[in-house]
Amino acid sequence: MRVSLGDVSLWFDVSGPSVIPQGDTTAERPVLVAVHGGPGLDHLTEKSALGPLAEDYQVLYFDLRGHGRSEHSSAEFWNMRTWADDLRRLCDALGLRKPVVLGSSFGGDVALTYAALFPDHPGGVILASTTGGHRDQQRVIEAFGRLGGPEAAAVIERIYADETGEHQAEFNRVCYPLYSSTPGWAGESRQFLARMIKSTDVALHYSSHEVQAFDPWSVIGAVRCPVLVLAGEDDPVCPLPVVEELVSQLPSETTRFVRLPGARHTIFRDRPDLAFLAVRNFVSQVRESQPGTRK
Repeated sequence: MRVSLGDVSLWFDVSGPSVIPQGDTTAERPVLVAVHGGPGLDHLTEKSALGPLAEDYQVLYFDLRGHGRSEHSSAEFWNMRTWADDLRRLCDALGLRKPVVLGSSFGGDVALTYAALFPDHPGGVILASTTGGHRDQQRVIEAFGRLGGPEAAAVIERIYADETGEHQAEFNRVCYPLYSSTPGWAGESRQFLARMIKSTDVALHYSSHEVQAFDPWSVIGAVRCPVLVLAGEDDPVCPLPVVEELVSQLPSETTRFVRLPGARHTIFRDRPDLAFLAVRNFVSQVRESQPGTRK
């Protein structure tokens, strides 16, 4: 399905019904808006991870502008502020008032920026396996080295030194299997990557032009909605000390931080018992605080 936002058309899909039978009447279920990882990937990064949530919610997946099946647009719009605004306008176009938004990895950068630029719009934001757009290259290199040894650390160093995409195959072979602590990820991730629509031009543009131009932490003080932060304690992509710094920047009275022992970057795969429970509890709390809204 597609929705036009005026200047761009975004592709979206849903898992799980919005309305369910309840005795002699019906009930609307909460809607959870999922923002995918990247940059340069598509919604499959989320859909493969969040499947169980469709048992309780209608989960809305979409491809960001420039990604996947959405309109490619042009490089001047491949930036965090535009993607955050697209997220806001997508929710408005679909009639989602005070949405709960779940952003994973790079999607967490988008979700945080959205919550900061439009503080009255979200009902709540879940930041999963993300630093919220703040980079600490040395800690990432060290984290990959702890899990994958000198070879993995060297690959990450080369990528940071030359972000042209030349090292992608090496990264997929050496580093991507380290994203999960559970068996079978290496084979599953190869199939996962093969199925995905990749937008290499978007990824290269973002890393070379946009990363240094805007840090979502620069606007984090404007966030007012409830926030849930989920972090794998052994995540090499988003090291725990950086996530802890992110949490320290958010309002303490409305922020909940859940550390997931034994989990790496794929927290919903590595610790589904803790990660899904935390999401469900958070959505319930947001829903109870805002009666009468469709979430």
